[in-house]
Amino acid sequence: MLIGVGTDIVQIPRIEKILHLYPELFAKKILALKELKQFALLDKTNCAAFLAKRFAAKEAVSKAFGVGIGQGINFKDITILNDDLGKPIVEVSSNYTNKPTPFNIHLSLSDDYPVCVAFAVIESSYNVMPA
Repeated sequence: MLIGVGTDIVQIPRIEKILHLYPELFAKKILALKELKQFALLDKTNCAAFLAKRFAAKEAVSKAFGVGIGQGINFKDITILNDDLGKPIVEVSSNYTNKPTPFNIHLSLSDDYPVCVAFAVIESSYNVMPA
């Protein structure tokens, strides 16, 4: 059963400007611990695109939950990782997942400078058939 759909588009140059002004502060504000470890290993040329995709992904996931960032869920409540093939994997902190309905999150990310886009679908883990 569909819970929600969310999408977000981010201008990578906007993130480049923020990174120039606040090189570490912005990353620490939006990235969860596992993501910060990945970010620390990146070549400087990939940092803005990485942050833009994470920002867009977290916005899309929060919109799919129907709340938006800062209104029940925060940037650090959502972790975006990748499997061995590069597929995005979404982890949501236990602060937010204490919900009565278990769920699955599907996320698609794409970037083509100067933009990146994220699309999230959240569905119930229960196989509920409409009446």
